[in-house]
Amino acid sequence: MGCSVIVNREKKDWLKTLIYIALYLTVLGFTGIYLLLSYWYVWIALAASGLMILISWHAKATAYHCPRCGYEFEISILTDFFSPHGVNRKGGWKYLKCPNCSNRSRMEILVKTTGKKTIQSQ
Repeated sequence: MGCSVIVNREKKDWLKTLIYIALYLTVLGFTGIYLLLSYWYVWIALAASGLMILISWHAKATAYHCPRCGYEFEISILTDFFSPHGVNRKGGWKYLKCPNCSNRSRMEILVKTTGKKTIQSQ
């Protein structure tokens, strides 16, 4: 397996994320119809485990870019779960503290892929 390459998000990356979220919500919707009234505890366990799978995938598939110093870094699953995030015209962001310069701001979300270790920008 090769090194991780960190690149800016593209349309296909957004589509992949939206498909995973849509699949998760579809499974919750259909299982909720059958499980929610009688087996609500099973539905809650299913919802929680699916959410943890999504969060762990996102934490492993993304990295972040500090706008102040340019440092690129990864975060833990717990930090990914609790940190605020959003989308603006420039793309996705997550409010984090840079481990290099201690700047707290909206960090740009980058995608990790496998291959030769280089940094690509738009």
